[in-house]
Amino acid sequence: MNFEMNDQQWEDWKWQHATRCQDLSTLRAWMDASKASLDLDQNQFEAITSNYRMGITPYYFSLIKKFDPTDPIFRQIVPASDELTITPDERVDPISDENPARGSRPLKALIHRYTNRVLLIPTAQCAVYCRFCFRKRLVGDTTHNAREEDLNQAYDYIGQHDEIEEVILTGGDPLTLGDDAIASILIRLESIKHIRLIRIHTRLPVVNPFRLTPELAQIVRNCSKPIWISAHFNHPNEITATSKNRIGGWINQGIPFVNQSVLLRDVNDSATTLKALFMSLLEIKIKPYYLHQADLVQGTGHLRVPIDRGLQLLRELQGELPGYAIPHYVYDQPDGSGKIPIQNKYL
Repeated sequence: MNFEMNDQQWEDWKWQHATRCQDLSTLRAWMDASKASLDLDQNQFEAITSNYRMGITPYYFSLIKKFDPTDPIFRQIVPASDELTITPDERVDPISDENPARGSRPLKALIHRYTNRVLLIPTAQCAVYCRFCFRKRLVGDTTHNAREEDLNQAYDYIGQHDEIEEVILTGGDPLTLGDDAIASILIRLESIKHIRLIRIHTRLPVVNPFRLTPELAQIVRNCSKPIWISAHFNHPNEITATSKNRIGGWINQGIPFVNQSVLLRDVNDSATTLKALFMSLLEIKIKPYYLHQADLVQGTGHLRVPIDRGLQLLRELQGELPGYAIPHYVYDQPDGSGKIPIQNKYL
């Protein structure tokens, strides 16, 4: 890729966000600059992205080593014709977030599936739009962004339910918000006495690590409630010198990180790759927390790994890794009742 920018711009998280690839002409230009071609025509691209948006930061695109679906980065973010194949078991809402019968989404900006914790969704925007995302039908759609009144209703709800001990900021990606917006959310949450923990789920340490600025770290540190960052690394190639440096700057200030990965076909579905990923995470002081069985998202059959294969991978990893390097292998049930651990089935 050839961008008209300097090092200062490249390391500006806002420049990375503003310069994302979001259309076919830009994608082709980036591919051409990398001396590669795209095996996807205009009609296919429009059919895919009319439902499931594309967004790729220049930084994350730069991690691609081979410009085809055999590359683990390319496979996660570049639309593929396979997405047009929808099987009968796949769902628009694969974990029943929106199912009114469950009653787990009482408000636009809040999901309450587990007794003592809630999801707070301040934005539907992401830095990149992963092809396997279980909310891919929603992310990038500004109508799903929370307004101030939506957030105020969520704060009131949390304040009225003293069984809630943890609030998880998710989306979209909450770190796509500006510093002032994030600070405002944290100030409101820390004022609720019965909240014990705050967790921030984010893909930005992977796809736009420049977001981990010293200024934002100070905002996180200033919060009187403990805040955990849950990153989303899926492959060792995503752990770069840049991400190590930026994450290290936060961890050295006492901000703890965990990681959740999704098990993806031809991305990380080998014991060798998973071992390299989990050990590399531990080296930068990130605890592997979850390994998700990919959800039944429409058009993602080419990315899903059978559960039996996932269990076999755990058998292969057992004894090859220290216990704290092996994450919980979990499946989010389609009926909306939540995650269940399945790793013990291999015993």
